[in-house]
Amino acid sequence: MPKMGMQMGLEGDGRFCKRQFRWMFTVDGVIGDLSSSSMQCLPPEKSARPNLSFKEMNVQHLIEEVFYPTKPDWKPINVTVFDLQRSQNPIWTWLKNLYNVSSNNATFVEPNAIKGPTSGFIRQCTLQLFNGCGSTVETWIYDDCWPQTVNFLPLDMTQNGLVMCEITLRYARAYIQS
Repeated sequence: MPKMGMQMGLEGDGRFCKRQFRWMFTVDGVIGDLSSSSMQCLPPEKSARPNLSFKEMNVQHLIEEVFYPTKPDWKPINVTVFDLQRSQNPIWTWLKNLYNVSSNNATFVEPNAIKGPTSGFIRQCTLQLFNGCGSTVETWIYDDCWPQTVNFLPLDMTQNGLVMCEITLRYARAYIQS
């Protein structure tokens, strides 16, 4: 006898649903990098999957206007990290790869020196979603990622919460790794 109703595949035991709390966002040596030998990276609290829209082109045709998709427009994502006590702040260390500020001067790194696999300013980021057993069910790769804004967030003597840091990441493109 066929099932009737609006289950839409949700009648299972939960093995097939992705959960919002089973993920890890990594930026080598900065965020969520458990393979880092010094473990100086910061763990993430919040992140997002990519947001994509397409720019459009309009074409005048007789008495109507017709629209067609053109270029993809990848929107920045926000990542919030726990700002744990470390010998060096990993985010500040990352920023110094482009803009190094010290007590005596400020230097800007030449654009041809900002890209590198793990030591440069522009990096590859990874977002992994896990199932209940810890196996990866989805992996997003963010190509040429860099911090567009960094907000070290205010401090408040009347609160007992953790110190956090918000980062808006800009990237060239994102894709699901198969």
